[in-house]
Amino acid sequence: MLDGLHRLFPESPRRVQSTPAAADIAATGRTFLLPDLGEGLTEAEVLEWKVAVGDPVEHDQVVAEVETAKSVVTLPSPYAGTVTALHCRAGEAVEVGAPLLTVAEEDTASGAVLTGYGTSNRRVAQPSPRPTNKPATADTAQKQDATTGSLSSATRTPLGAAAEKFVRGHRDTPAVTIWADTEADRLLTARDTLKTGLMPLLARACLDALAAFPELNSRIDADRQELVRLPQVHLGFAAQTDHGLVVPVVRNAADLCLDDLSTELRRLTGLARCGTLPSENLTGGTFTLNNYGGFQVDGATPILNHPQAAMIGVGRITDRPWVRDGRVEVRKVVTVSLTFDHRACDGGTAAGFLRHVIDAFNAA
Repeated sequence: MLDGLHRLFPESPRRVQSTPAAADIAATGRTFLLPDLGEGLTEAEVLEWKVAVGDPVEHDQVVAEVETAKSVVTLPSPYAGTVTALHCRAGEAVEVGAPLLTVAEEDTASGAVLTGYGTSNRRVAQPSPRPTNKPATADTAQKQDATTGSLSSATRTPLGAAAEKFVRGHRDTPAVTIWADTEADRLLTARDTLKTGLMPLLARACLDALAAFPELNSRIDADRQELVRLPQVHLGFAAQTDHGLVVPVVRNAADLCLDDLSTELRRLTGLARCGTLPSENLTGGTFTLNNYGGFQVDGATPILNHPQAAMIGVGRITDRPWVRDGRVEVRKVVTVSLTFDHRACDGGTAAGFLRHVIDAFNAA
């Protein structure tokens, strides 16, 4: 699948090593080091700087977007002040503990805590709650807790439009989920060699499989009791944002080469996080790719994105015992799951699709 593209990127990204010089730190301010992002990850690639030298920065302000083997992560600043140095360029791989940027603090009080990552009392980044404009007081009920005697309050919040879609999809669709484990070493090697992220490679594998198994790029016309195969793949992909989960749609995704696909995924992710996705990239998806790795889970059995006929999910990549040639070895392994509408295809077709995706991982 990726033959020929390796020649486009013959070199690996330059890596920024850990442990900055103490004298440099003292002379220029507080230096933010790449934190431990969990799951044994040792490095991340800087995708985009959100600040430049000379910019003011506030505590917890997002200063960079980085990509690990598992997901794309935004990094908040542990310091407030003025940016005096960026220690690497966008596109470079940075080791955990290596310097990212230096801030001349307005308040040099010690004890600043890195929000979300890398502290000894490790905190996990939590998705922001969905805001509601409805006053809570009118719909808040207080009741006595029979066990503890304490008062608790329950706030009523209107369900969003997605709730009805979830109910309809669960009620009307005979969905089945299948899954398989596979090695991911070659997939990670292809990511490093091609200097791309995992999402473009996962998306490309899905698009190739949809060309071979078009039944999964379809929808059911319930009124006419017909399976409608769609001529174009409009690929939806799940993106976590501060205002909840969003599914941007890459239009005509099968027509894009790997580089263009990577660019479009990155562009739409940025727009989703800013809340500025155009309507044509929010609707009309024909197939959905979901990367569960960022949530630190191995897999899921999702509700289909109605009226789509299938959704593929990729879990976190972990070290696991793996039998190869009769020997047990520690390998990078990932679980890939496929949920599909059983009206669109039988189990053999779905298994063939899933196998096609997995084979693409191992051929990368």
